[in-house]
Amino acid sequence: MKKQFNRMKQLANQTVGRAEKTEVLSDDLLMIERRLENVRLVSHNAHKRMVMCLQGNVGSDAEKRHVSNSCFYISKSLRSTHF
Repeated sequence: MKKQFNRMKQLANQTVGRAEKTEVLSDDLLMIERRLENVRLVSHNAHKRMVMCLQGNVGSDAEKRHVSNSCFYISKSLRSTHF
């Protein structure tokens, strides 16, 4: 996912150079920006949930459920994005 993000970022930077010359954002650039925003949101949500999952102490039943729910939501958020 990081490789794909870097490729998209590089393509966006190249397209921005062309867009600055014409001062009009192309459809390709708008599509890339929307896709990067989705990648950013997924990365942010996955990071938050992974931190929650890793910080949980596996001790009581309630804590085990909390960790399981966090891991479930990580996988759910990653599946919901259609890469």
